[in-house]
Amino acid sequence: MSAAMTLLASCQKSEVPYSEAKGTLSFSGLEIGYDTELETKGSIPSPGNYAIFVFDEAGEQVYKASYSKSQEDNGISLLAGNYTIEARSTEEAVPASVFEVPIYGVKQTFSIEAGQTTNIGALTCTLLQCKVTVDYDNAFLNEVTGDCQTDVTVTTGSPLTYKLSYNEGVISYDKSAGYFAINNGSNTTMTIVFKGKINGKSQKMTASLTGIQPKQWRQITFYKKSDQQGNATFQIGINSFVDDEELVVPLTAEYEAVSGEDPDAPKGDGGITLTFSQGCSYTDLNNIEVPNPDVEAMNLSFDVTVPNGIKKFVVDITSDNQSFMSSVALTGSTQLDLINPLASQSLIFDIVPFPHGQDLLGKTALTFNLNAAQEPIYIFKGSHTFTMTITDQKGCKNSIPVVLVVK
Repeated sequence: MSAAMTLLASCQKSEVPYSEAKGTLSFSGLEIGYDTELETKGSIPSPGNYAIFVFDEAGEQVYKASYSKSQEDNGISLLAGNYTIEARSTEEAVPASVFEVPIYGVKQTFSIEAGQTTNIGALTCTLLQCKVTVDYDNAFLNEVTGDCQTDVTVTTGSPLTYKLSYNEGVISYDKSAGYFAINNGSNTTMTIVFKGKINGKSQKMTASLTGIQPKQWRQITFYKKSDQQGNATFQIGINSFVDDEELVVPLTAEYEAVSGEDPDAPKGDGGITLTFSQGCSYTDLNNIEVPNPDVEAMNLSFDVTVPNGIKKFVVDITSDNQSFMSSVALTGSTQLDLINPLASQSLIFDIVPFPHGQDLLGKTALTFNLNAAQEPIYIFKGSHTFTMTITDQKGCKNSIPVVLVVK
């Protein structure tokens, strides 16, 4: 081609401007593959026949074809200059957000020289999106009492909703992988919003992440935590698969404003009761006198009935004896979550042998004996109140105070 152009120029006794000279982009030997080092593939594979695009220096598209069609074309003639070739696993643009459709691609610049043939060679495609999955730890799920959802947004107006369904204590949630386009380069941000019923109330939690990039897998997990006072708090862990590190972002749990009575709130106490066991001499839960262990052995046990099954069992401890409260506080909290107690609270169970642990979940009947609490609690004079708050699998709740009196 170069020789023909030279001959033509000599016959016309004029020069062809360099900008109008052409070379060839050859697709011979072009190979399209994708990087599988990261686990980013969804359950629905990307289309296997990649699309090929060529853009000039001004960004104008000068060629588009499927990979198979490009092999038939073998090569195309282009004006001398700088270009970009793009291979993508779909002809369409990367969607702002989509479930289970990962899109792979790559861009590479090249130059065309007059009269020369340029070969691209092999192109390795990688994930163009950020992959996101949502999960919850068991302690968090134990707090759930109604339907919930987590909305993840990267591009405004294009969120993906990961739903959690609650059906009479049975929980299922969406474990699909969502894929999000990177809309602002290295400054791309992601917003995570959780809304749902926690312990019978509507709660909302939010988090905002920066540094969202292609090829990342953001594994979002909601965790239940407890503060130093033993109150339940929540946080979210976002695991970046690429960086192999966990970023922990504290979340603020806040109640949504509700006008009037919440129509979704559970009605009644669900038939939850706590009564003295047969054979006990006590009749008043608010005045249980602890006898002197040197004179009389205490006979104290309770029967708990939860027709819909136990979801949560919490004991709040108060007392008019400051020494007693100080001793309890040394264990880390004056509140006992009997299903998920703090490790530091084991001392309390030595004093007041409440049943505790994951085995309580779902139980409809429970008996516990507090006779062993007589000696350790007798040294603390005063009134010690143990408020038993029991939540069932349907979100119904009953709070029952039990008062031990040491004269």
